[in-house]
Amino acid sequence: MDSLIRLLLLGALFAGSAQAELLLIPRTAEYTLDGVKLQQLAFADGVTVVTYQSPRGWEYSGSSTKLTLRPPNRAQAEATITKIPLAKPGNFDEESLKKLVDEAIAQVPKGSENVSVVSEEKNPLMIQRKETFLVTLAYTAYGQKMSRSILFLNRGNEQIRSQLTCREADFKELHRAFLASQYTWQQL
Repeated sequence: MDSLIRLLLLGALFAGSAQAELLLIPRTAEYTLDGVKLQQLAFADGVTVVTYQSPRGWEYSGSSTKLTLRPPNRAQAEATITKIPLAKPGNFDEESLKKLVDEAIAQVPKGSENVSVVSEEKNPLMIQRKETFLVTLAYTAYGQKMSRSILFLNRGNEQIRSQLTCREADFKELHRAFLASQYTWQQL
């Protein structure tokens, strides 16, 4: 009995540490819904498979830390999902939210003008019962009015950042599609 308890504890330890090994290298996985075969993206996460349904028709590519998505027929539009290591599990308290907004502003392209925070929203959606924080920015870069949204999600010792950058004129439609796709995460 003692060895069974040790084995269970060891398994729990590995399962907990496996969650920190999400690799954003996509492969396609088929599933059936109401008799229709559909595809979704699958990612390795230790012993678990994490799945995500990208917006319909968007092209994708990935690496261990970044998934890039591009909508069809939209110049200067790109979405990325990245993972950032955290020194310790994060939370969305007032101080950390301020830092995330400041970081989002600092990451607009150099030389951008008229940078403004359009909105900040805590928990616009919950993903697998995890809190989120959404920052939306507007700025002008190279004469183009641009919009950017970043959805932050803390996942153990890493942070998942879902970012969309596009022309202001395309933002409403693309943001709706990209944000809706965030609901499709499974085992995250």
